[in-house]
Amino acid sequence: MMHIDKETYKVKPINRYKTKSVKTQIVLATSLRKDNYHITRLLHKDYGNTKKWNTFTIDREGTIFQHFDDKFHTDFLGVKEGDKRSISIVLENMGCLFPTASGKYINWLSEYCDNDKVENFDWLGCKFWEKFTNPQIESLVNLCENMCEKHNIPKACIEFIHHHKNISKFRGIVFRSNYIEDSSDIQPLFDIPKFNEMLHKDFI
Repeated sequence: MMHIDKETYKVKPINRYKTKSVKTQIVLATSLRKDNYHITRLLHKDYGNTKKWNTFTIDREGTIFQHFDDKFHTDFLGVKEGDKRSISIVLENMGCLFPTASGKYINWLSEYCDNDKVENFDWLGCKFWEKFTNPQIESLVNLCENMCEKHNIPKACIEFIHHHKNISKFRGIVFRSNYIEDSSDIQPLFDIPKFNEMLHKDFI
């Protein structure tokens, strides 16, 4: 049975809008940070009053944290209609990595990633990326199935990760990079065909 931690990183009412909205999408993204540093940053952003929170975070061990009730929304995407209609899930992942002279890899904030977690894939000018973990993907499938059933969202993930101007009209699971031009989030190591296959195998 899926467990969701609703208390550890629960945010204040000021961190999300008060109005409830009908959900037609789940938006997947990555934290672009090491460990849970993206949560630490949000806890202090705008003196703790930021509305840039995502609905859920899934850490590298597969633990699911819920930050606020999924009936509400924030300014996570920075796209008004997209934010109102979506549930946002962030996977802890450093994204694009850069090799150093010492043979190690760092992200855009010079945070180090373990070498065994790095994979080569040439995309958008970046050649190295942090791998996702199996527990993360398993938890993601479970959470998406749960949210799709709860909000009557089609259990289907869009099949590309690049920007599309009409992405807000799609009903189902999309990526932050579908909304934002030149975004590498989500990154190319996310296996869309495998994810869609798992979604349709009643993977609980």
